[in-house]
Amino acid sequence: MARGAQGEQVMHRTGRLLLIATVVLGTTLSSQATAARLDEMSLDRWKKLREVERYQLKIAEKYYGEKKWKVALAEYEKYLTLYEDSEAAPYSQLKWSLCQRQLRKLNTAIKEGFQSVLDYWPESPEATASMYYIGQTYKNMGEIRRAKKAYKEVLTTYPDHVVSVYAINDLIAIATTLKDTKTRVELWKKLAFDIKRTRETATICRDASKNLASYHFYMVAFDDGVKALETTWKDQSLANQVVAHLHSPVRVFSGDQKQQAKGVKLSDLGVAWVRQNVPAERQTDQQKAAARQHYYWITELYESSGRDKSVEATYAEIQKVFGSDDDVLGRLAGFYRRKGRYDEARAVYARFTNKIEGNSQVATTYRDQKKYEPCVLAYRRNVPLDAENPHRWHAAIAYTYHHYARQYDKAIAVYQELLKADAENTQTWLWNIATAYRDSGKCKEAIGFYRQCTNFPSNYTEMAMCHRRLKQYKEAVILYNQIIGGAPNSAPWALLQIGYTRESAGQKEQAIKTFQQVCKRFPKKSEASRAHAHLQNKYKISVTL
Repeated sequence: MARGAQGEQVMHRTGRLLLIATVVLGTTLSSQATAARLDEMSLDRWKKLREVERYQLKIAEKYYGEKKWKVALAEYEKYLTLYEDSEAAPYSQLKWSLCQRQLRKLNTAIKEGFQSVLDYWPESPEATASMYYIGQTYKNMGEIRRAKKAYKEVLTTYPDHVVSVYAINDLIAIATTLKDTKTRVELWKKLAFDIKRTRETATICRDASKNLASYHFYMVAFDDGVKALETTWKDQSLANQVVAHLHSPVRVFSGDQKQQAKGVKLSDLGVAWVRQNVPAERQTDQQKAAARQHYYWITELYESSGRDKSVEATYAEIQKVFGSDDDVLGRLAGFYRRKGRYDEARAVYARFTNKIEGNSQVATTYRDQKKYEPCVLAYRRNVPLDAENPHRWHAAIAYTYHHYARQYDKAIAVYQELLKADAENTQTWLWNIATAYRDSGKCKEAIGFYRQCTNFPSNYTEMAMCHRRLKQYKEAVILYNQIIGGAPNSAPWALLQIGYTRESAGQKEQAIKTFQQVCKRFPKKSEASRAHAHLQNKYKISVTL
């Protein structure tokens, strides 16, 4: 009892949001799957219909597919009136009920729709669906007591049908809302261990096994968590899932001084299990990679529990057992980077066989530290090493100056060199030069380079904005008008910008007329909604869209 109460507290404090998110997602997916399976009639039953029956039903189905619920409802009702003894009569009643539900007439859907299917066609496939839909509709109404009663009737009446799985999943969602962990765990167990996996049930049962494993791991019930995952995965995939589901509780416990012992214990249990399951066969490259992956998982568990020395010791073990290569070194360096131990990370990158990649990684470590000149120097070391692609590294240098260091003059100087040296990418360097000038506030110079770009209307868009910043509103309007004439898809946006430009220029009446024109010419576009709201909020003018 004490353990259960403690587990409930832990779940509430640490894992509850993650578990709720997973369960809600699973419920959403199952509801969609339910709709896809339960509201369709089999082809065999379609074949039994007379031609006139098929004709009328197809009309109703057409409107249903188009989500014209009122029209579809009327057509299904017409079918029932004309062919009440037809094979498709219960199906039409079911679809009539679903139309009522879409029209938010939920009580009518239940009492006059789904219940009628159960009363008049109790042996039909639609009776099974209707019983489930009654529970789901009550759930959507917030009638939790009635929903639970209806779902339990589904479980009793159709224990081996897929609707029972959907009902269980919906009951889990209800239990989540009610913060009823005990019920959730019981239902997760049923889905994970008792339900036969089929195409319709596999996803729901898989998610249940994951949620159940997470719960057990938060309870430090390691073996139970593994058993839950074993219902869905095996071998390498199982190990991957075990480690993935351990990370969250290990981090949570290890980050709480009062619960660090739990984090260490859970991590140690995981490490021991992974070591026990390291593949023994290591003849092929694939087998060696699988074995090494298990050691990587061990480093991850140690890192999650905050035991850096154990991480380093495991990487040393990996290099001793499997040898050292750039993959192992890259992972070790990445660990040092995550810990902010940049000098040690750079020392590891310097050991790379691929010196170009090593220098590139060194550069990014300096960039992470906002040490831009050492970053540039590291990139420069790659220019002579990568003789086939030196422009890549000059571009990285320019990008660093431009977007990280905000040293625009230096960025522009490098872009200018690239413009001369890399003729194949002239447009790229022209655009970057223009953008660097724009970002530095030199709009006049930016316009000159944007004008040389050929990516209309993007270049005109930027030129117009630069003119607006220079308070050259007339020039901006001219450019926006050219966009309207030459790029129809951008016309609503450009016309809206003309309105804002007129406004900035103090041309109130012209601005109002332009916003009204946006609403009139493009009533279904988002720009019309923005213009409409702007007219109301700023000028107190109402326009009908």
